[in-house]
Amino acid sequence: MDNEKMGQLIAELRKSHQMTQKDLAEKLQISDKAVSKWERGLSCPDIALLSPLADTLDVTTGELLNGERNSSANADTEVGVEAVIDNALHYADNAAQCSAKSLRRILALAFSAALIIGALTCAICDLAISGAFTWSLYPLTAIVFAWFVFLPVILLRKRGALGSLIALSVLAIPYLWVLSLLVGGSLPVWTISIRMALIALPFFWVVFGVFKLLRTRKLIASAVSLLLIIPVYFLINFVLSKIINEPLIDIWDVLSLSIIVVAALILFVLGFTTRKKVLRFS
Repeated sequence: MDNEKMGQLIAELRKSHQMTQKDLAEKLQISDKAVSKWERGLSCPDIALLSPLADTLDVTTGELLNGERNSSANADTEVGVEAVIDNALHYADNAAQCSAKSLRRILALAFSAALIIGALTCAICDLAISGAFTWSLYPLTAIVFAWFVFLPVILLRKRGALGSLIALSVLAIPYLWVLSLLVGGSLPVWTISIRMALIALPFFWVVFGVFKLLRTRKLIASAVSLLLIIPVYFLINFVLSKIINEPLIDIWDVLSLSIIVVAALILFVLGFTTRKKVLRFS
């Protein structure tokens, strides 16, 4: 199904019925902007609107899906049942994708609006209380950082994971540097945070690679990722022990690592069990 072809047909039929986009929109109880998008091929009518749209324009739903008029009176038969069904299924899938994209855009706008409101609230309160930007600089920098990191995933879901990871890798160290400047004082914020970042960022890239490599076996990928936490955990503890003289491992670390190992084993079992069932039924 071709959105542009369908849009051209809708525009031709609308004009032949001497209707404006607003007239057609009112008949279908939608906005004229939606009709404009259909005719430009930018979106497609909701599947629930196909029948009333076809009735309004005096065509069959099959003709709408094909994006062209059929010469014979028995149009749906001429097109062929299989072709109509295939177009209908494709249309339903395309309509679902359009709805999902619209929902993701709304979520992205809501996320951005929430961050902007939060930033403005912090800035106004800080100015009202302190007469200058003091503590509000912490949330403001965090908000900017979060927007760049999370927006690709919200807009593109799985396809946005790479964009988010790139944003995290590029912005993490500058963000930590700014944070260390804001904190100042005797706290070794930069020393600790930069080392943690240099450990965590490669770990995130490895996990991303594991999920790309095992994209059809997500439970196994999750189990492998959990096991990869263990060496990272020890490395982080080793670095911290050198900086702040903390013990390399204590009872809580043992408990945490035990939980990680058990969770990884459970995921491995579930992954292999699911795989066997799939192979058995295929």
